[in-house]
Amino acid sequence: MKVLDCAVMQKADRQMVEKYSFPGAVLMESAGMRAVEFIAAQLPQGAKVLILSGPGNNGGDGLVIARQLSRAGYSASLWSTEKAGAYRGDASVNEKHLQKISYPLNRLADPSDLDLFRDEIDSADILVDALFGIGIDRDISGLYEKVIETINAGKKPVLAIDIPSGINADTGAVMGCAVRANWTITYAFPKKGLFLYPGSEHTGKVLVGDINIPDFLVEDEKVELLTHEYIRNNLPPRPAYSHKFSLGSTLIVAGSVGMTGAAVLAAQSALQSGSGIVYLAAPRSVCNAMETKLVEVISVPLPEKEDGIIDPEAVDIIIEKAKNCDAMAVGPGLDTGQPTSDLLYKLVQLSPIPLVLDAGALGALGSKMNMLRSARHQPVVTPHPGEMARLIGKTAQQVQSNRLETAMVNASLWNCIVVLKGPNTVIATPEGRAMINPTGSPALATAGSGDILTGMIASFISQGMTSEKAAAAAAYLHGLAGDLIPAGRGHMARDILDRFKDAFLYLEKCECGYQGNPYLKWVRPV
Repeated sequence: MKVLDCAVMQKADRQMVEKYSFPGAVLMESAGMRAVEFIAAQLPQGAKVLILSGPGNNGGDGLVIARQLSRAGYSASLWSTEKAGAYRGDASVNEKHLQKISYPLNRLADPSDLDLFRDEIDSADILVDALFGIGIDRDISGLYEKVIETINAGKKPVLAIDIPSGINADTGAVMGCAVRANWTITYAFPKKGLFLYPGSEHTGKVLVGDINIPDFLVEDEKVELLTHEYIRNNLPPRPAYSHKFSLGSTLIVAGSVGMTGAAVLAAQSALQSGSGIVYLAAPRSVCNAMETKLVEVISVPLPEKEDGIIDPEAVDIIIEKAKNCDAMAVGPGLDTGQPTSDLLYKLVQLSPIPLVLDAGALGALGSKMNMLRSARHQPVVTPHPGEMARLIGKTAQQVQSNRLETAMVNASLWNCIVVLKGPNTVIATPEGRAMINPTGSPALATAGSGDILTGMIASFISQGMTSEKAAAAAAYLHGLAGDLIPAGRGHMARDILDRFKDAFLYLEKCECGYQGNPYLKWVRPV
């Protein structure tokens, strides 16, 4: 599913009207219908809905919602920040229609009107935010700021139309202040700002409402949102005649003194993600400790340069083992010193199979990430924001404020798949494309979570997926496993592994359509 910025969405709207002669009023009517369908599934007839309409087409959507709700048997209280006659285009058509049928329209023209507006919020069952749409590009102030503060202080359930008012649709920035919504219905295609922080904190649960804008109008866009249909359709098959040698062999190079847990988690993850065989190549001195924890994994003891650190000359053993494997993950729990750097330089150039590099591997490569261009297969790298900041000489805050571009630029620069972890994880390709993962929860914010993701990516590659699709599927399912963990404290990385079976099952069985409505879909399954 394509993810758009404001300019592209507005262009698609114009094309529908100007090039394909699709009336804008019909688009607006469809947008209103999606909101009404959602509310009707949430609340019984007679419930009180407060609709706040601002300027422009987003405000016009609010006018339509009020009319449709009223006809559907709801008590729809409509408020507008615009003076009578101020609406233009399709919004004006709807305003005039409301005037003709004598529909009561309350005006929020002055701070003195806020007291009555606040009283209306207090008595409402739900509030519809149609104040500002995706086009806002400057900070909110004055009366609008007070209106948003009043909405947030009211603590009533809020449904945002297209995007919570005050969120920049391109960057996710809060433009001075912003509505905090419980749900957001975004129309036709998701907008980037819905998945970039801090905007993502304001959206609540996000649905996409179909308003008859076809996909071909935006087919050249480079950013997509991962969907459960895409992941489900691309998971490697497991035929009835499968055996361990047909389901892929994964090689994990990991571990050091004090860091055996990371290696164990990566290996377990590869197994539980479906690899038929998993080998764990680790410093000889820590293999015994890991073998007591890993019954089903085959250990490959490696010679050591010093206690617990793999000798760079072990590259020959690793390459020989790799010839009988399908993918290799390198990094969980590895020491980041010079011996590991020397080992990595050789592995990158000599590995006959795709590489997934994380943790210690990224630390060992450091500023020499450009050498990934010499790999025989495009590697996958999985930095968290702090690691990415160190790799490119920036701060974590700079990385977080520009996640999409950071991932995309460096994927091209390094000629690899970049999985920039964190909410919401970005998967970028050297060809200039990116995918945003909508799944995941704070349960993933724990030591070992990244090692589990690394093992899963390598496992999917070993089962036959391309590196790009494996990274996308792993990010999605890893996040889904986190979503299935009960909210609250007390969880650790093993709890993520424990939810793998549930995540695979959930993916197979769930549908993201809302209450069976084919025109409304959740962007995440949980």
